[in-house]
Amino acid sequence: MSETLVSVAVSDETRADRRGKRADQGIYRDFLLAAMYFAERARADEQRPGAAEASAADFVRHRAYVTGAILSAAAFLEASINELYLELHGSRARDRLRLPRRVLPLLGRAWAAMRRTRVLERYQVVLKVADAERFDERHAPFLDADTLMKMRDALLHSRPERPVSGRRYRMLEKRLKGRFALNPMAAPDSPWFPHQCLSADCADWAIKAADDFTDAFCRRIALPARGLARGESPAPSRSTTVRARRGVADHVEPPAVTAPLSTGS
Repeated sequence: MSETLVSVAVSDETRADRRGKRADQGIYRDFLLAAMYFAERARADEQRPGAAEASAADFVRHRAYVTGAILSAAAFLEASINELYLELHGSRARDRLRLPRRVLPLLGRAWAAMRRTRVLERYQVVLKVADAERFDERHAPFLDADTLMKMRDALLHSRPERPVSGRRYRMLEKRLKGRFALNPMAAPDSPWFPHQCLSADCADWAIKAADDFTDAFCRRIALPARGLARGESPAPSRSTTVRARRGVADHVEPPAVTAPLSTGS
């Protein structure tokens, strides 16, 4: 990703949103833009001459950029769904969405029961209440978003684990090995996590995982895009349109929340 991309992404919003004139927009997308900035800085570090012989200070700075990108991308996922629940009860919600009238209050009741459920489960609940197709958790884009949240948890709740016995780290390596280029500043014999995997390519992967997931979510309920293509209004999926026309979603009860009480992924 180039610095120009970040500049373009914020240019249309800076004059209004960033001066507080459109506070109703929320800040969830700022996390994604922050992740892009961190990824660019990490890329610049890796492309410097002699990156393979970087000093300890250079290595720490680079890691700060990559971890910043991963944590920001994960924060975007959480902030976006949290703010969406609030937006759906705004005065313009019915104008923006093609959801049956009674879905909005149902979402409000569901939210009250699931504020401490897993982040990605909150997206699934919206889809269920709206009678839209839920994500298959075994495949992308859900699986990639889940891997991103697990990487975030591994960073935030890091424990000393030997490379051979670190079960959580082995799971991350199994899911991600070969998905992106490794950190050229890390020693070849260093542990895969966190030393080798925290690269600029890893940061780019995290951004794409978050953006692809929210884009797919928005398309399933005909919601304007909330990520890098914010404002674009995709056509509703066929299943959502057909079910809504039949009035099925008007009678959906809020789903029972059985996920463990956790603020993690």
